[in-house]
Amino acid sequence: MEQEQKFIVSSSPHIRDVESIPKIMWTVVLFLAPAAVAGCYFFGWDRFNRTFSFRPVLVVLGAILVAVATEAAMLHLRKQPLRRALDGSAVITGLLFAMVVSPAVPWYVVVFGSFIAIAVGKQLFGGLGHNIWNPALVGRAFVTLAWAEPMTRWWVEPLNPAYATVQAASAATPLSAVSLSKEVSFSIKNLFWGYVPGCLGETSAIMLLLGGIFLIIFKYADWRVPLTYIASTVLLCMAIPYKNAPQWFKSLPWYEEMAFYAFSGGLFLGAFFMATDMVTSPITPKGRFIFALGCGILTALIRKLGGYPEGVCYSILIMNTCVPLIDRFTKPARFGLSTLKAQRQKQSQAKAA
Repeated sequence: MEQEQKFIVSSSPHIRDVESIPKIMWTVVLFLAPAAVAGCYFFGWDRFNRTFSFRPVLVVLGAILVAVATEAAMLHLRKQPLRRALDGSAVITGLLFAMVVSPAVPWYVVVFGSFIAIAVGKQLFGGLGHNIWNPALVGRAFVTLAWAEPMTRWWVEPLNPAYATVQAASAATPLSAVSLSKEVSFSIKNLFWGYVPGCLGETSAIMLLLGGIFLIIFKYADWRVPLTYIASTVLLCMAIPYKNAPQWFKSLPWYEEMAFYAFSGGLFLGAFFMATDMVTSPITPKGRFIFALGCGILTALIRKLGGYPEGVCYSILIMNTCVPLIDRFTKPARFGLSTLKAQRQKQSQAKAA
């Protein structure tokens, strides 16, 4: 007698993989580490006195510890397992927040920013997988509004950590120097390696590029997002001129100007590690293209026409808000169903016959 074949009926997901949340999160931390270490070196090592300041390291460690502690406290209040605080997601949030602030900011900016990133940007919406905005950028947006002075003017020269006072922290970032027409030139080589004033973890384009490439190779990020984001930002910045650009910037060849737009500010960090966030980015390939294009357009408009020299943070937050709408209009038809356009084509063909 032939044995009857049995089928197992279960709820989704039907396709399973060996990947897990802790594995993905800690792998991303590993890919972020080179840029973070480079930032700590550039802003910590004093090449003149041959001494090392641990202040950038303390900013990174402090932000991570506050993020993990806040995550544990919120999970305890919500009666959720405390082990989730060590799954790596809080560490990524703290690390990313530390990388988007100046190493010269006061300690309370680091503490409150990291706290807001987890408590408001993540746990207020229900924890990992439910937040609509990138938590690290929520923390950065909060501290930028709350403490505008240290967040927008306390920039320091790398490889010379003499920034114990506000007076010493008065260097100009590449984007602010151009937008304010300051005659402080920056070479493309220094922008590529990271020898420029700026946020702790966004100055070294090469380290961020390497980490982003591995992120794409491991399929933790869709290549469409960083490519579209960076290309649209650079091309639109090329099309919109600065009102009063300094002479050194006007004399740059077109290819160096394109490299300047790509390597300056937080474009690489935002394109590879924030806009590609699995939770706050669209789920369809077409939606990711639209999302990244919107981020690029907003970043270029803020840089060139706004009163803020950098626009990565707010452009990603704005497009995070649009993700549900993007997913709705780019959702493919379910298997076995035809789209409205296909139905109308069939009706017109039937009438013609």
